[in-house]
Amino acid sequence: MPEEIEKQKEVLIERLGIFIEKKDQIPPLAARIIASLVLSGKRGCTFDDLVTGLKASKSTISTHLNSLQQSERITYFTICGDRKKYFITNPKSLLISLDEMLKSWEQEKQLHLEVMNYKEKYNALNSEEGEVFFELEFHKDFINYIDQAQNSVKKIREKVAEKLKHE
Repeated sequence: MPEEIEKQKEVLIERLGIFIEKKDQIPPLAARIIASLVLSGKRGCTFDDLVTGLKASKSTISTHLNSLQQSERITYFTICGDRKKYFITNPKSLLISLDEMLKSWEQEKQLHLEVMNYKEKYNALNSEEGEVFFELEFHKDFINYIDQAQNSVKKIREKVAEKLKHE
């Protein structure tokens, strides 16, 4: 691989690793393993590739690979006649992530609906001559935003699920 693209890959592994580490609250090296696998695609990475590329000890890489496999974030395949395991991101991990996102947004939406309902009742019981204690526009706009975001993510999820069926 040309040196320029290799440098770009190293920078991306670091940047993507930091993002994954914070987003998923996993150890830095585990996040960088995932980032390495994302940038390796379907060809995968061997154990030795990860040790060399991430400049980490074999025991540390092994520990994180086991943890990532148990959490179903990664998986591996083998090639007939080759004793190595080729690690890849779990194709289903995107679906899992999208489902978690949808669930979280639904919980947040339900909380906004409950808060808005309370505020509407409070306004109705305590308002005098059109005086309003609580504005509800933010909640309405936010619920609308969540609905639109959920619909978009559901469409993406359907496409991903359909693609996985045919692989």
